[in-house]
Amino acid sequence: MLAHEAGISVQQVRNYEQAGLLPRATRTAAGYREFDESHRRALIAARALVRAYGWDGAVTILAAVHRDDRQTAVAQVDRAHAQLDRERERIQRALQAFEVVVTHPLDTDPRMSAALDQMARQGTHLRIGQLAALLGVRTSTLRFWEQAGLIRPGRERATGYRVFDIGAARDAHLVRLLREGNFPTTIIRAALDEMHSSPDGRPDRVGAELSRRNAQLHERSWARLRADAALVAYLDWRDGQNT
Repeated sequence: MLAHEAGISVQQVRNYEQAGLLPRATRTAAGYREFDESHRRALIAARALVRAYGWDGAVTILAAVHRDDRQTAVAQVDRAHAQLDRERERIQRALQAFEVVVTHPLDTDPRMSAALDQMARQGTHLRIGQLAALLGVRTSTLRFWEQAGLIRPGRERATGYRVFDIGAARDAHLVRLLREGNFPTTIIRAALDEMHSSPDGRPDRVGAELSRRNAQLHERSWARLRADAALVAYLDWRDGQNT
């Protein structure tokens, strides 16, 4: 009956109980499980929590509730919301970073644009001093960016000197723009990783992908709020049964 009402299989109900998502069922003399109103209400909360927090998160929360350890349950809820907040902050900062990149394309920097065009025609590279001069930064700054994993220059076989191909030079240009915008290293690295993972590396398309993820994050937040409401309703009902 409980499985039919919830639209799941009898085995799934058993799995929920064994995992701690439902209170332990009583048994008949013949060994059959008996479910009552407490299980029906727990199942409503469990279904909402699994959708919003995933299986492991829902188990952590409700198993704690069913052993009367609400502190652990609340702590898990808090951690999950904090994780969403951190992810939202990262996406927002990355979106701001891409806005800088999109509104400051290479063609607004004639010297850099001309140098890259020449590199493409001649198949040449830039050495660190040449690139530093084009960007208006010190060579030590480029070395620091390299150590931070923001740029990846190659090396000349004969001399071991750093050399920058078109991709590495473009990355350095973007790093300079984002550093001027006071973006932290973690956000710059994430932005570059996103661009490198994009088929054509276009900042506007990467920004669109981040916007899509931001919308998904918004839906996850609402799902967790709805699940929290279901959890509170279940807890209130349990409290009412104990008074």
